[in-house]
Amino acid sequence: MIPSNRLILAGYYSAYGVSFALLMAASTSKASLPFWGGYADVGIAVLIAITGFMIFGRGRDNPRYDVGHRAALNIIPILLLGMWVLRDTFDFNILLPGLAWRVFFFLHVLPYSAALRNPMTVNG
Repeated sequence: MIPSNRLILAGYYSAYGVSFALLMAASTSKASLPFWGGYADVGIAVLIAITGFMIFGRGRDNPRYDVGHRAALNIIPILLLGMWVLRDTFDFNILLPGLAWRVFFFLHVLPYSAALRNPMTVNG
């Protein structure tokens, strides 16, 4: 059974939400997180990679780069502003590497996920 595009997109964005929540908990916590947090984060990262490659494979015929460009124009400044405002609460040794790969992979898969969510015809 081949999963539908909506199911893949829902899994992808849900995994990103959980991964981002783990990153925020790890970078703002004053105490060490349980050992299973690292394993959970790696497992979720693998799930993100698998679903991201599935999205890429299904949406590569008609990627929507305009959506990715607009998202990059909004996401990057908002993240930087948020890190500046909350700079005293974050452990940047945890936050920056985790945020870097998440934003990088998200912005690379976004045009293909937009093509799956809102398919356009090739000729207009």
